Amino acid sequence: MKENTIKNLDWLIEEFNFLFKVKNQKYCQYDKTLANQIISCFSKSPDFINDEKLNEMLTYTLKNLEDLYPMLLNLHNLS
Repeated sequence: MKENTIKNLDWLIEEFNFLFKVKNQKYCQYDKTLANQIISCFSKSPDFINDEKLNEMLTYTLKNLEDLYPMLLNLHNLS
């Protein structure tokens, strides 16, 4: 199960690159909403909440995405 969850983190990065890299930081409101909804779903997953190591990996991945897409993500408002 952990291996599958780790693969999901890899997918998350690939998906962001696929969806948003070509936009060259010209994001519309829909892009921002979609990106933050995807992140929110990942952040609320029991796999990450209940496992400290996986939670650390998620945090690291989210930090990388925030560095890559600073104008797109609003990670400070996640609940």
